[in-house]
Amino acid sequence: MLRATGVPAPRVAARALAGAELAVLAAALTLPGRVAGAAVAAAFAGLTVGAAVGARRAGDRACGCFGDEGAALGPRHVATNVLATIAAVAAAIVAPASLPEAAVRQPSVAVIDLLLALALAALLRQWLRGAGRWQASALRLVDSSARLLEARISRRSALSRIAVAGSALAVAPVRYLLYPGTALGVVVPGSCQDGLCTDGYTAFCCEIHQGLNTCPAGTFVGGWWMCTDYRGHQLCEGAGIRYYVDCNNLPGQPFPGGCRCANDDCSHRRQACNVFRYGQCNTHINGTTTVVCRVVTCEKPSRIPSLNCNSTLMIDDAVCGHEAGCLEPMAVQQPGSGGA
Repeated sequence: MLRATGVPAPRVAARALAGAELAVLAAALTLPGRVAGAAVAAAFAGLTVGAAVGARRAGDRACGCFGDEGAALGPRHVATNVLATIAAVAAAIVAPASLPEAAVRQPSVAVIDLLLALALAALLRQWLRGAGRWQASALRLVDSSARLLEARISRRSALSRIAVAGSALAVAPVRYLLYPGTALGVVVPGSCQDGLCTDGYTAFCCEIHQGLNTCPAGTFVGGWWMCTDYRGHQLCEGAGIRYYVDCNNLPGQPFPGGCRCANDDCSHRRQACNVFRYGQCNTHINGTTTVVCRVVTCEKPSRIPSLNCNSTLMIDDAVCGHEAGCLEPMAVQQPGSGGA
């Protein structure tokens, strides 16, 4: 690639350049965020100039980028290097924790970061090789990722994790992105270190709505899912199944009190914290808002006209054990309603 651009480059020079790139990689992985960001920014700034000059001089000759003999320098390389330079400058300013620091504080986060970096490198390689190869590789990556995730976690669990991360970005984006900690830690009231308030799920409506197992004012039914293995002794006892209905706050109308533990008690799950929506109900209401609370019904929500839900089925047996005192046996299921 150097020779193609008119730069005298014996083999030792090419190897020295490759060694310098590896040194930048090592710096990015091990040094503090500010130093690593500056080193990576300088490297990509140089690569930007090289790609811009090389694309003009080398024409359609292969650049050897990522060891590929078929890709020529062009606008893709220049644009990618410019964006990478900007991202590295931002990292130098923000100064995130280094990978070793993250590994000590939160090993799982460090592993995820490293895997994401490897995935990004693979995607960049395909992007720089051309659109056709990019699309084929992207499809393979999505397919393999889906199979891997499906083998390890349930769809509901994956959606829950995405919802918590999205909630953290919505509630406190700067804190979530720039400071150590988990997404759940951002959306859980700081005074609660344990208790149901920290398990990531939402409280039942009867806990915050004067004992009523219905959606409170200022909310709408946003979606529902099914528990197929209910063995408890509260509402829906003996049925073996339960349906959970999400009550989301109306768009533009934040729920009074905002994200907090129900009744300000760590022993209760949270209210109005998770920004999430399954979307089978009231589809005429646009947007995804916080789930304020959950209603329990023994009848399929799509058969209850007042809920305005379709029959798209979601299942999560992890919630079959969720109970609340207001769902004790004296609570009864009324035909066509959520229970009373």
